Amino acid sequence: MKIFMDVSVLVMASFLTGIQRVTREITLRLIEDPKTEAVLLYYHAAENSYYRIDQQAFYRYYARHRGIREQMVTRQKVPLSEIGHGAVFFDLDAAWMCRIRRSYLLPVLKRQGAVIVAHIYDIISITHPQYCLQRGVCLFMDFIGAHLQYADLCIVNAQATKAELKRLAGQIGCALPSCAVIPLGADFCAEQTTQKRRIRKSLTEAVTAARPYLLMTGTIEPRKNHKLLLQAYDQGLRDIGYSILFAGSMGWNMEAFAQAMKRHPDYGTRIFWFCGLQDDEISYLYRHARFLFFGSYAEGFGLPVLEALQYGTPVLASDIPVTREVAGDCCVYFAQDQAQQICDRVAYYHSHRTEYETLRQRIRKYRPYDWNSCYLRMRDQLYQTAFAEQDKSK
Repeated sequence: MKIFMDVSVLVMASFLTGIQRVTREITLRLIEDPKTEAVLLYYHAAENSYYRIDQQAFYRYYARHRGIREQMVTRQKVPLSEIGHGAVFFDLDAAWMCRIRRSYLLPVLKRQGAVIVAHIYDIISITHPQYCLQRGVCLFMDFIGAHLQYADLCIVNAQATKAELKRLAGQIGCALPSCAVIPLGADFCAEQTTQKRRIRKSLTEAVTAARPYLLMTGTIEPRKNHKLLLQAYDQGLRDIGYSILFAGSMGWNMEAFAQAMKRHPDYGTRIFWFCGLQDDEISYLYRHARFLFFGSYAEGFGLPVLEALQYGTPVLASDIPVTREVAGDCCVYFAQDQAQQICDRVAYYHSHRTEYETLRQRIRKYRPYDWNSCYLRMRDQLYQTAFAEQDKSK
């Protein structure tokens, strides 16, 4: 059975967001798995065609950090007619950003007998459109509407997302496809490379100057609530001796925040911002942070939370349902937009070192999913769904 995957958005990305990192981890394991036959696709918009991606080149680039990203796309076209009966089309990447609309693609594949599986990370574009670009909302509505109509299986990462997806299906008057909840892993590239890359000097110097610090990772975008951490710094974190460190690329509608941060008198001495960090460098920041700050208004899962806990780093998190589901009592929670609560929580653990160590001991017992387990559960769901659909067609 062939599993076709459109990884166009990952291949085009100059830096990896959470979704692209998930796509990388699952795709690498599909390539390694002798029980699967993966066909990786890149959509060329100007030619309105899919092209096959060289899997060895893909693996070298994303697992071994060798080769050139732009050279992994071959000139071998893959016509849509190949994705038919007996094949699985697995939408794992941020496919709503791909130029071939799912409202066009999925009915074609369905008529040809392909099994369609969608990985739905969240539906924040619909539940919280105020935090998203208008164009992105429109593209996502096309994506999610097509999959609710044509997908044979939806994979989500949390019960909270499944509940939101069920409500959405009811609101638009369609049945929810079969839906599997599979939590994501946290051990990014733990097994893919044996050679550690050098941590840039500016990063080690910043960590030395900043400690103790609160770390915030992820794209700088409105729903992540970066401004709250900067507010908490001014409101009390600075006074108790803490610095703040942001690690993430610039997103959208955050120009005012970026300017305010760079104009802050403590920028470069107690407030730091790094872009384009590699996995080893992110790991370095997690290991040395006093807390990870996770202030999101809405999330589909919250990978930074799991990553921090994996390194034994306590998490200071906004009290939203998905974080409670994923991390339970391993986080220290605060009410959304309450900067003073953040200061109070940090001050408490700063002055009660025994309580902080007790928190760290509790975190060490936390066992998140690893990527191998996540992949195997996804693969099993793909096969079960494909076999079930084949039985129906007999």
